[in-house]
Amino acid sequence: MGKIHLISQPEILLVDDTPEHIEAAVSVLRENNFRVRIATKGNTALKLIKQHQPDLILLDIYMPEMDGFEICEIIKSNSDFSSIPVIFLTASNDEESIKKGFALGAQDYVVKPFNISELLVRVNTHIKLKQQTQSLREANRELDSFCYSVSHDLKAPLLSISKLIEYLASDYLDKLDSEGQELINNIREKSMEVINIIDHLLEFSKMSEMQMQTEVIHLEQLFHKVYDELIKLQPKRQIKFNVKHLPDIKGDPVMIRLLVLNILSNALKYTRNRKKAIIEVTSSESESEYIISVRDNGVGFDMRYASRLFGVFQRLHSQNEFEGSGVGLAICQKILKRHHGKAWMIGEVDKGATFYFSFPKT
Repeated sequence: MGKIHLISQPEILLVDDTPEHIEAAVSVLRENNFRVRIATKGNTALKLIKQHQPDLILLDIYMPEMDGFEICEIIKSNSDFSSIPVIFLTASNDEESIKKGFALGAQDYVVKPFNISELLVRVNTHIKLKQQTQSLREANRELDSFCYSVSHDLKAPLLSISKLIEYLASDYLDKLDSEGQELINNIREKSMEVINIIDHLLEFSKMSEMQMQTEVIHLEQLFHKVYDELIKLQPKRQIKFNVKHLPDIKGDPVMIRLLVLNILSNALKYTRNRKKAIIEVTSSESESEYIISVRDNGVGFDMRYASRLFGVFQRLHSQNEFEGSGVGLAICQKILKRHHGKAWMIGEVDKGATFYFSFPKT
């Protein structure tokens, strides 16, 4: 029974070389049902983390050989350890160190000498947040796995049904009256529509598992290339397509191409009723990110329903007006999350829409 109790205890790695600080922290933490491992040097701390990941790291800034900033940077740059919350231990008047710690990815700080209540509150808060984040990630993985399994299992029988409809049409279409022929054509269209939705759902599920290969992407060239490919499918349209000064970014070329493909496909689709369509791609930047905007003069949408845009199978226009699975924007959002960016849209009914996405500078 004692072993079960120990396994349930959160584990903290305390990295500090001052005996009185170690003694004070260990005494408080162990009294409050935490397991504590101690490292008095940075290299020792990194070895202990590799051996067994703690639930949280209490990290003193001023350490021999390797300071707390170096240790934090190593931890946060390693994808295996980056989710471990780090709380810096610092002096009360050391504002520059606190700022630098946050910039390196630390979650919080505690002032020395310790206020026991403050130490416990901050430790408990970040362990709870880590546990909740892990639960959400597991739930998302399970949901993606479920979506993939269901979609994969559904696709085979649906393809069989589609093939049977083709056999039925080739053997009996000329024997049916106009109503019967229309019914078979409707069944054929709907079965292909469902198969298309399943293909998109499978694509969406794969976004979480796909391994990323990062390289420099010339975004301006990519937009022109994808547009040229898409416009070949509808050569008679009058479209003013303008791209202005897009940055080079670092990302996965397959995912970013899919992102641009979805964005431009939407812009072309929702402007097709315009005598002269306009699609403009521009960029701006802040200190930490690029912001790309793709504006069109299409049918737009009601901003009251903007929160639904990036949900799977959420549509703001009927299938009769504009075809589609309602998965494209969800895929865009997922691709951007994998790249630590985000997407949003603004629009107005019958006055067009603008798709924005942010991309971090590297």
